[in-house]
Amino acid sequence: MNYRASLIAAGLLLAGVANAQVLGTITASSTNVKVGEPVTITANIDVIKSNYCGFVVDFGDGTFKDAVSDMNTPVPLVITRTFDKPGSYHVTLGGKNVQNHPNCGGPERAVDISVTGTAKAAAPAKPGDVCEKPWKLSGKPNAKTGAFTCAAKPGTALPAAKHVCSGDLSYFENTKKGQYGCKP
Repeated sequence: MNYRASLIAAGLLLAGVANAQVLGTITASSTNVKVGEPVTITANIDVIKSNYCGFVVDFGDGTFKDAVSDMNTPVPLVITRTFDKPGSYHVTLGGKNVQNHPNCGGPERAVDISVTGTAKAAAPAKPGDVCEKPWKLSGKPNAKTGAFTCAAKPGTALPAAKHVCSGDLSYFENTKKGQYGCKP
């Protein structure tokens, strides 16, 4: 490749990078909440020339939410979340390949949330009241722990609001297997 062709190729590459979407800010409605108290987390993407990208919000407790920014998906992403255990949670916004969307650019963003209080012991889940439609309860909830799994066809959209797990249970989701729920 000659010098002129190299400059043109480099210019096109830089133009593509300059037009990419980049991670914006991540904020919380409150950075000090009590166990079980809802907090609204807002993840912003700086949209440039209607490009698209994928990103992930990591809640700092082992759970996360994948999302995309494109013409069909408005930003910011707004999530209402509760934490079931006291502690400090480092909630991050980072780029991630999601579906056919490349990573959003820019450095990772974060907000720290301090959760105080005592986890409330909840009654074990009852059949029929834990899964959102079209999801169905897979088997029976564990009578001792309250653990359960909801199932649907792989690729079914997960419920917008994440289930709040009780006690020592943690929320999980697996879109490839078509599952979500609470497990020890």
